[in-house]
Amino acid sequence: MSLLAKRSIIKEDKSNIITLGAIAKEEKKKDPSVINATIGMYYDEEGKLVTYNSVDKALFELTSDEKYAYASTPGSNSYHEALKRWVFRQYYDEFMKNTYVGVMATPGGSGAISNTFTNYLNEGDMVLLPNYMWGNYKQFAYENHASYTTYNLFKNGKLDIEDIRKKAYELKEKQNRVLLVINDPCQNPTGYTMSDVEWKMIIDLVNEIANSGTPFILLHDMAYIDYDKRGFESTRQNMRLYEKLSKNALVILAFSGSKTLALYGIRIGAQIAISTNEENIIEFNRANKFSSRAKWSNATNLGANLISKVILDDKLREKFESELNDARNILIKRANTFIAESKKVGLETLPFDCGFFITIPCNNPDLVYKKLVEKKIHIIPLDNVLRVTISAITVEECKILPKIIKECM
Repeated sequence: MSLLAKRSIIKEDKSNIITLGAIAKEEKKKDPSVINATIGMYYDEEGKLVTYNSVDKALFELTSDEKYAYASTPGSNSYHEALKRWVFRQYYDEFMKNTYVGVMATPGGSGAISNTFTNYLNEGDMVLLPNYMWGNYKQFAYENHASYTTYNLFKNGKLDIEDIRKKAYELKEKQNRVLLVINDPCQNPTGYTMSDVEWKMIIDLVNEIANSGTPFILLHDMAYIDYDKRGFESTRQNMRLYEKLSKNALVILAFSGSKTLALYGIRIGAQIAISTNEENIIEFNRANKFSSRAKWSNATNLGANLISKVILDDKLREKFESELNDARNILIKRANTFIAESKKVGLETLPFDCGFFITIPCNNPDLVYKKLVEKKIHIIPLDNVLRVTISAITVEECKILPKIIKECM
């Protein structure tokens, strides 16, 4: 008889990303000619993990208390202020005037997603996820005594808003509550970015259902927002739609310090809640503080103070923005190269705009993966797709990969 609780007997992390990434990493140590396009971190053209000088400078300026002391569970006021200014940018004053905002420090964007599932899904509820997704969403749902259903991400190369509407209304009828996850821009794993029109249709749907009396929570996973090729200012424009939310709706942004500041191992992020109803934010703060305390007690003080210092210090922020722009431009060059070469050799990719990943439809991804490994190429096989991490490989590798992948398919 198992000593595990009933719900834990079936628990098994079936995600192959970490496992295959570790294999690729070891193979590359033994043979530098190996191409490792598995892990979602940013590497430069020399194959070194990218770090930002501005972030390193801030680290050396932190005091011992700022690095090693306990943080408060929600995070400090300076951390909250830094995130609001970074995320809302030129619309900061608008948001402060027209909405209520709550912030909760979390261990990475993962903590933000987990807390949201905990506090906005009843036991047995379903969360609405895209059919092409970061697989951890499913585990967050199960861990929080919930399940999931999916919507079609694409129809004719664009967002399938009609399927999202259909599935949202099904959840409205079934559980009188909708929690919809949108990963945008630079969607993981496809790299798709929604248009202004698509965002307006989503918010119209949110308000339509919320105004009918059904609570609607939109979880906007914005992990890759600062690698969007449109740049800092344009990426914030669609968020102004949140100023028109129904009072029966709530948007929660999942912010990732791992991605924006390349603080992958420090594990720092946040839930940023936006509502036009103050009571929604009061409830958000109360419930998520409780859950944070129950799960991890508090997020890392080092990570939060690093972010605060980089963003709130004008000179450091300007330097950081310049470095981030440079990194984004290299990523754009890699993406353009990969897409152009794919078209040349007839390799189909899912709709892509920008980001860390490019995804290729594939009927037998595991078999193709094995063929590629024989050629010293490591990618991630997922359900009916292959995921190539362009953030981890060079422009030259982006140029040669499509032909080899096509041949192996």
